Amino acid sequence: MQLITLGDRLAWVGLPGEISPDLGMMIKLGSPFQYTIVASLANGSIGYVPDRKAFPQGAYEPVSARCVAGSGEMLVDASTRLLVEIHGRSR
Repeated sequence: MQLITLGDRLAWVGLPGEISPDLGMMIKLGSPFQYTIVASLANGSIGYVPDRKAFPQGAYEPVSARCVAGSGEMLVDASTRLLVEIHGRSR
């Protein structure tokens, strides 16, 4: 995972793998930055990363995922924690 910021208004979050749109939106909503850009497939791929609710649905993404249910939410938690920490330093 990578985090790049430009001042206290703009942040980029780079995540490995193909992140589900819901997870990306969770990161954006939890970010204190005015603009947060979430980039999938940054520095490698761990495959599909669905959110927890997708696993019981059994669609292609969770069936072919190489991660367990909850892994996507762990990425969201780590990302938002870092965004909050870095944003506090930039003020």
